[in-house]
Amino acid sequence: MAPLLTLIATFAVASFVTRRSPDHRRAGRVALAAVFLLTGVAHFVNTGALAAMVPPVLPGAVAIIYVTGGLELAIAAALVIRPAPWLGWALAVFLVVLLPANIYSAVAEVGVGGHGALYLLFRIPLQLVFIGWSLACTGAARWTQGPGRSTLEWRSPLATQS
Repeated sequence: MAPLLTLIATFAVASFVTRRSPDHRRAGRVALAAVFLLTGVAHFVNTGALAAMVPPVLPGAVAIIYVTGGLELAIAAALVIRPAPWLGWALAVFLVVLLPANIYSAVAEVGVGGHGALYLLFRIPLQLVFIGWSLACTGAARWTQGPGRSTLEWRSPLATQS
């Protein structure tokens, strides 16, 4: 729940600060960077609880937690320093790769400090929210308005402008 609350609260504050800009993607990137900063730090502070979420078929659960924590901290920095469509696509892939750990922890009711199954199940659709948010705030995907219709546009991961 902390990542979702962080996303919403930080987006609200960042939107207020950048209220003169018609493009809310900057506020979205700042909010997502705050989430990845929070979760990245958690990988180093709550290593044991997060290592319990790693399915037992994968060796080196603690090492996986440290590596993904480091990646999340790098993602937070990249969202602020160098946003681009390729980053949105990379984030989407990263979050999809993490999805099995969320599913495993919900089914096995392990990890994340002993929260119940309902909380762990909530993390699965929340992952989809973060994927969509990542694509939207980096410019990898966006809604365009036309006469009488809206369209979802997808940008190539190789595009350089956000």
